[in-house]
Amino acid sequence: MNSDELKAFIKEQCDDPAIGIGDVSDLSPSQVEELKKTNAIMSKYSPIFDAETPVLHPREFLDGAQSVIVLGGNAYFGRPELPGDPPRGEIMNFFVNQDCVVYSSDVADKITTFLSDQGYQTAAVANGLPLKIMSARSGLGTYGKNGIIQAPGKGSWLALNVIVTDAKLEPDKPLEDVCGSCSKCQEECPTHALDTPYTCDIEKCITMHAIYNQVGIPEDIQNKMGTRIAHCNACLDACPKNKKLTLQTEVSLPEDLVYPEIAPLVNMTEEVFQEKYGGSFLEFVMMDKKYLQRNAAIALGNYGDLGYASLLYQALETHPEEVVRSAAARSLGKLKDTKGLEKFLCDPSPVVKEAVTYALENS
Repeated sequence: MNSDELKAFIKEQCDDPAIGIGDVSDLSPSQVEELKKTNAIMSKYSPIFDAETPVLHPREFLDGAQSVIVLGGNAYFGRPELPGDPPRGEIMNFFVNQDCVVYSSDVADKITTFLSDQGYQTAAVANGLPLKIMSARSGLGTYGKNGIIQAPGKGSWLALNVIVTDAKLEPDKPLEDVCGSCSKCQEECPTHALDTPYTCDIEKCITMHAIYNQVGIPEDIQNKMGTRIAHCNACLDACPKNKKLTLQTEVSLPEDLVYPEIAPLVNMTEEVFQEKYGGSFLEFVMMDKKYLQRNAAIALGNYGDLGYASLLYQALETHPEEVVRSAAARSLGKLKDTKGLEKFLCDPSPVVKEAVTYALENS
């Protein structure tokens, strides 16, 4: 079997994803160091990361590994007009919809079965390999100036997956840069996280803070989050390569989960959270609903509608988590509705007291 035969099967049987084939050579020392650095940064914000986690190489996932198959499935479900009225946020589909996981798993199963039937071993790698590095070196796509992989004709709304196999396949050549002089993604980034082209300063990235930051979102980031409660996607929306893409129709789009109304999130019960997001990837990475509620409270302050002040006061008075109460206090300051804030200076949490003081002094 050769690479062309495999690609023809994938194109016909797996909804024509972007495909790249690479070898199993180790990551370069500079790539390893960069991954270690990123992991160390992320470990400051979320306990799901560990600064001591080793960087793994492709050959470590399968004895006798020869090739890496990288897939970029279509993850483009269209773009809504947000925030709207009432305001809605955005959580990417695969974070909240099990159908996305099933779909990707089914595609991987088709490919591994195809290879197995021809006598080859495979390992579908869901975690542990740097997907963007694998994509770039396999010729699936190239880095955009936002640090995200884009594939020819398929843009950068991609669900990346990797399969390691002992089939010796002809590797594809890495692609050349296609961004040229375009800088639209950099210009649209609210926090200047993309000022250095082809990389993202993750400590300035709104998506990183909204989803992973469990130690406190910096004030300047909060102010630039707008009504974003999880994913930013400003750079993806700005990219000319993401215009006129083919809609993904094989996977469902539960709009109430992907584009939830923001206000009800602030004071939602655990029962409601579990009903909506229990068992999802969102729950796994956030670990607790309080971080989504924090983000929702921040979003309402940025939205600027005084009609939501009573909801924020309810959170400030009754929510058991200081991270939500403090976000509610700061948002009340942004709304300039501070007439009832002073009594919360006696909150038992120093974090909340600081937020209330800040709101009173800056409203």
